[in-house]
Amino acid sequence: MQWLVVIHVLAAILGLGPAYAFPFLLRKASSIQEMERNLSQVAHLEMFPKIFGTLAVLSGLALFFIGSYGSFGQIWIMGTLIVYAIIEVLIIGFLNPEAKKLQSALSSQETKEKQEHAASLEPMYARVRNLHAWAGVLGLLIFILMIVKPH
Repeated sequence: MQWLVVIHVLAAILGLGPAYAFPFLLRKASSIQEMERNLSQVAHLEMFPKIFGTLAVLSGLALFFIGSYGSFGQIWIMGTLIVYAIIEVLIIGFLNPEAKKLQSALSSQETKEKQEHAASLEPMYARVRNLHAWAGVLGLLIFILMIVKPH
């Protein structure tokens, strides 16, 4: 069971760790090229939360079911799963569509020709950054629930 704890903790760190950098990578950009570069960096790092976040959930459930952690209805386990579901809804339902719209707007020929459009895309860029920040805050809540384990 210790090896499963190690896998769970490492998966959580590797899964959520890079995600905390996303709002910083999406810092204020003054040009379309900067926005594209920042979004590209985030896109490359998104594989970590996808792969290791899923592994953390699966290993966590396995730990719960083979360990002696009490009933499934405890605040810490149910709260963690609910917060994880909220993060997924935030990412799949809001962040990904907004990021795709932004990518599409950035790659349009009209935008490439007119650099002044960078300012007009800033609100959409800021929404993507803020959604990443909210996902990070919710991820911290998961860590708190996992450490404190309130009953």
